[in-house]
Amino acid sequence: MVETIKLEPDAGLVKSLGANHTLESAIADLVDNCLDAGATKIAVRLLTDNDRLVQVEVIDNGNGMDSSSADKAMTLGHRREYAHNDLGHFGIGMKAASFGHADVLTVWSSKYGATPVGRRIQRADFSKDFSCEVLSADAAADADAHRKRVTGAGRGTSVVWSELRSTYRGANTEEARTWMANAEIGLRSHLGVTFHRLIAKDVLDIDILVDELEYADEGIGTPVKPLDPFGYARSGHPAYPKAVVAESGDEQITLHCHIWPPKVDIPGFRINGKPGDRFQGFYIYRNDRLLQVGGWSEVANSSAHRQLARVMLDEETAIGSFLTMNPEKAGLRFEPIFRDALAHAAAKDGTTFDAYLKDAEACYVEGNRRVSQRQPVIAPDKGFAPKLRKSIEAELPLLRSDSLNLQWKLLPESEFIDVDFGNSTLWINSRYRYLFAPERRSLNDAPVLKALLFLLTHKVFEGAHLGPKDKDNILLWREILGSAVEAEEIMRGE
Repeated sequence: MVETIKLEPDAGLVKSLGANHTLESAIADLVDNCLDAGATKIAVRLLTDNDRLVQVEVIDNGNGMDSSSADKAMTLGHRREYAHNDLGHFGIGMKAASFGHADVLTVWSSKYGATPVGRRIQRADFSKDFSCEVLSADAAADADAHRKRVTGAGRGTSVVWSELRSTYRGANTEEARTWMANAEIGLRSHLGVTFHRLIAKDVLDIDILVDELEYADEGIGTPVKPLDPFGYARSGHPAYPKAVVAESGDEQITLHCHIWPPKVDIPGFRINGKPGDRFQGFYIYRNDRLLQVGGWSEVANSSAHRQLARVMLDEETAIGSFLTMNPEKAGLRFEPIFRDALAHAAAKDGTTFDAYLKDAEACYVEGNRRVSQRQPVIAPDKGFAPKLRKSIEAELPLLRSDSLNLQWKLLPESEFIDVDFGNSTLWINSRYRYLFAPERRSLNDAPVLKALLFLLTHKVFEGAHLGPKDKDNILLWREILGSAVEAEEIMRGE
């Protein structure tokens, strides 16, 4: 070594900040900052002008910041002292989340005992020399008063995005409104599932307001409801959930393996309106914040038969050794140590991870077997042999309100059947009786013929009246069966 030099980061890296953030993940990252600041109430405001999104505000009732803290918060890569339960991790969250979607980031904050402060970063300037604008105390006081009206608190922070790049830019108003509606639905779903534990525990209240910028201060936000990806009422398999332990050296993690009940399509299984089969896999939590919503992360393959399988991992010690978190907090990298440990993981009863997947597949297959539900039919009565009647009653549920007779009667030549709907009777032409009952002519003769005619015609007698379709079917049967019985006579040489 000849010498040591310091290589300062190029401000141009700002242009790529937040490239992997969706609108939902970016706002969730801002919510993380609010929680780290001790916030219990967070207002997310999506403000429009002529139905186009023009401003995003995330306002909290947290501890707030003084001038020094605000400067550090706006510094790219500044890493404060993180507590063990903080959701922040990299020191770039707010900047990356903001510049992934907006060209101007403004932060207003107020802390007990300190003068309200304001800071603003223009993305174009920040990408040249990391410059940040200090805003006036009067403007900060106005922002403080606005925040009090929104959250009811005397302290807190407001993060404002303007000059947005994430918005509908076409000329079609209906398209713009649809885009905005979908954006709100997607955001509600994402925040609802990401923070579902905190919302359900009543330690966090998030509301979302979508309104025109001019009238937003008169609006009231709608609370985000928790969306629990494990919120089934009853397990799909009696042996689950089951704890499967994965070990590597002195380290171990517990995977809580769940199997959803089959044929369930409720919020929680279905997320953001998308079918539940897309959300099989791992659910990774850190301090009750959901970091990964499903996906097998290349340790297993997705398949329709595995759609009921969801695995919960909520041990903070897993992150950093078994798993690595990305800056967007949207999914994790599963390290080789995790893959190796998973191959030998087992529950107390010896169930391996592979056995768990097979159980989930079997549960899906069994739950989706087609169960034939036969509809009730009119009860057989006169003309049916006792054995035939019992067979029909054993195989089909019966309508007890009426019964069907199958009897012989002289009809015109070439007609084989006649439907007497009013008397619930199907008449068979006695001219051709000898073809089907040549030896013994009894009330219950020709059981095979009568069974076939019953299966063909019973629905006609089960309605309140003969509809057009019924009448057309009767004409069809008469024509075809009439031709068939004439052919039968010819073939027998009669």
